[in-house]
Amino acid sequence: MKSESEIDKASTAPTVKALNEESQRTKKGTIVNNSTAVTTNTAIATPDLAVVDGQITTTSLQIAEHFGKRHDAVLRAIRNLGCSDAFRLHNFAESGYVNEQGKSMPSYRITRDGFVFLAMGFTGKEAAQWKEAYITAFNKMEAELNKPVHDPERIALAESLAAEAVAQVYRTVFGAVMEGGHWYKHDRYLLSLSYDQTNKPSIPRAKALGFGKMVVSMDELPDWINGPDPVSCTDLQLARLAMACAQKQEFRAERRAERENSPKQIGQPVKELAA
Repeated sequence: MKSESEIDKASTAPTVKALNEESQRTKKGTIVNNSTAVTTNTAIATPDLAVVDGQITTTSLQIAEHFGKRHDAVLRAIRNLGCSDAFRLHNFAESGYVNEQGKSMPSYRITRDGFVFLAMGFTGKEAAQWKEAYITAFNKMEAELNKPVHDPERIALAESLAAEAVAQVYRTVFGAVMEGGHWYKHDRYLLSLSYDQTNKPSIPRAKALGFGKMVVSMDELPDWINGPDPVSCTDLQLARLAMACAQKQEFRAERRAERENSPKQIGQPVKELAA
């Protein structure tokens, strides 16, 4: 991935060569920095895109060059877009460059959405090819940015936890087999990771669930009991579950009634509450 200074040197247009990204500023006056760039090869072009402040962008200068337009015409098209002010501020950042005469000139740094909105007005076969080239470049850079970061510390932690988890499972299963219980061949095991007070992962734990035990959410439980493939249960187990649900519902109804009949209602004077 190339830096923005390398992008400027690689461009064939004199105005792009003179573009100084470190001098660019947004409408809020923030200096544009911390950027990276990538070049995507297509059948027609190699658009150079840059990641600036976390967004994949191109420039009005490059668009003018590739679409065969005068830069002032591209600037005028951007200023005359029928988009909202919020969309314009988010997708068209005012910047600048220094031309060959050493004069500061206006330009825009444009996001993917801004490019799509602007390029909708460009017609012709060659324009269509450039649109495709830019969309391909945006997609490729986005894919590169979304690749997982190979953090050495994170990899070491994952390896350590995985090794400890294997050891815990080994000890748990070994103990179950050595105990020789009747159902050990059908037992299932639950592996869990927990965290200490400093939010760091602690030693993984393995636990035998045993025969007939389930791990299921409350939302899934009704389907497990009465779904198309119901879990096996006895009449006594169903009765105990139904009784527990009824008792819980009754308890909650009583609590709601107590709250509704409580004199401590919001907005009552303090004297009434005291009385």
